[in-house]
Amino acid sequence: MMKTYKAAYALLLEKQNAYQFRQRKRKETLYKNKPELSTIDSNINHLGIALTRATIAHDLGKADAIRNKMSALEDRKKEICLGHEDLLSHSYFCPHCKDTGMIGSDICQCLNQCLSEVSFSTYDLKSRAQKETFETFNFDYYSDIPMIEGVPSPRSNAQTNKKLMQIYCQNFDSLQDQLLFTGPPGVGKTFMSNCIVNKLAEKGYGIVYVTAAHLVSSIQDQLFKEGKTSEEIFKPLILCDLLIIDDLGAEFSSEYSQKQLYEVIDSRLNADKKMIISSNLTVIKIQEIYDERLSSRICGNFKTIAFHGEDIRILKVKKSR
Repeated sequence: MMKTYKAAYALLLEKQNAYQFRQRKRKETLYKNKPELSTIDSNINHLGIALTRATIAHDLGKADAIRNKMSALEDRKKEICLGHEDLLSHSYFCPHCKDTGMIGSDICQCLNQCLSEVSFSTYDLKSRAQKETFETFNFDYYSDIPMIEGVPSPRSNAQTNKKLMQIYCQNFDSLQDQLLFTGPPGVGKTFMSNCIVNKLAEKGYGIVYVTAAHLVSSIQDQLFKEGKTSEEIFKPLILCDLLIIDDLGAEFSSEYSQKQLYEVIDSRLNADKKMIISSNLTVIKIQEIYDERLSSRICGNFKTIAFHGEDIRILKVKKSR
């Protein structure tokens, strides 16, 4: 358990450093676009020196006048930085605990989220997802010709899904949708999940991203090999901001695996925590393969986002020949 906490603290530090790096880059860009800010900072520094001298000399009138000038310059900075006020002073990755990971004697939510990610890190897919972003999403592999009359073309479908998922990421905190990505293999479901992971990870959200098969395996290993209690195993899965279960239907389906998947999905639904499930199965197939309890939780609570088109992996092989 101590090893898990050390890994979680290391992950939290990594996130904090990444956040501060992004803040510095944002500030550099802002100052480059608004050169007046550098002039204001220089004037404030000079006034600060003058204020020190006036204070030492007990020249209260001059000191007050300098303070008023400094206050006016600070107000001007706020006007220029409207919408970027967080860059005017040091900001924390987690404002709740001020990046300590603790609030009093309690673990802060930021550290809890890192604990949840570390608990399933053996099977985590986030590292594989890093190069697949909304910016690298390529529509060239999607045909403009509808596969079925009256249904949008694969390219139109992909464009719509990309736009929907960008909106999902922009409004992540306010949306409550559970998403089910369905469609045949190789049409972009996992790529879209990777785009979402990268965009939300940039914002510091805690994400557990695993295949259905690895999720069941991890639960089994923690339960029987590591001797963890069910509460210890399921708590991290409930704490993370987003749980993505990839490739539902590819796992070995048994009464045990269905029970574990049900417990995970039901627990997060009851906690109002977001999920994305990706599957090559249709909604009808999910209802046929899984028992009524599990299939009803998925089909009754998840918004279906359909993907269609030709298998992009096969198209890429043909193109490279």
